[in-house]
Amino acid sequence: DLSEVSEDVGIIQEYYSSLRKIRDILLKSIASGIGMDDAEFFSRLHNENNDSIRLLNYLSGDENTANRCKEHSDYGTLTLLLTDGVGGLEAFVDGKWRQVPYVKGALIVNIGSILSVWTRQDLKATLHRVAGPASVGSTTSTNDLLKAVSVQRRSIAYFADPNPNVATTLSQANEHSLENEDKMTIDKYIQWRSGGSGADRSGVSFTRNEEERLS
Repeated sequence: DLSEVSEDVGIIQEYYSSLRKIRDILLKSIASGIGMDDAEFFSRLHNENNDSIRLLNYLSGDENTANRCKEHSDYGTLTLLLTDGVGGLEAFVDGKWRQVPYVKGALIVNIGSILSVWTRQDLKATLHRVAGPASVGSTTSTNDLLKAVSVQRRSIAYFADPNPNVATTLSQANEHSLENEDKMTIDKYIQWRSGGSGADRSGVSFTRNEEERLS
């Protein structure tokens, strides 16, 4: 129950620790799955735990509500998301915005931009949003979106980023570089993608390759 979790710091700390273990399992599985000789290569690049966890709350709206969370990709490697089952979460798949099914107790795994580049696009970044009844191009039924927007929506997102001083590209020969940011460290790249700091910051929603997927 997310309403209980959000009020208990101890539970959050325990959950945080568990997500780090899941992160490493997934990164090792991905390395093995794409044929890397060193299955721990990706997980070692995360051994400084440069990660964050956010408790997200979306206010209710009405039939005129568009995206409750803008269209974007996550800029790290993996995002592990737990939701309360309220609808609206969509991913851009095969040229359309499609509803992400809810499975109670299951984690949703998003691929971030950096991991997409590191795997040479074998794993594509998850382009996603939280849609409302007025969102453009949704394949979710209007009734489902109206039902979802009538209540608050809560989720817990864990964002895994590599160690701050790791390079955003692992090889200069990588043809799928992150454009002009390909020589940045992870620390600088995250600052660039997130728009820096402060209330008025404006981040970068997609890389060029991701924008091309949307067109």
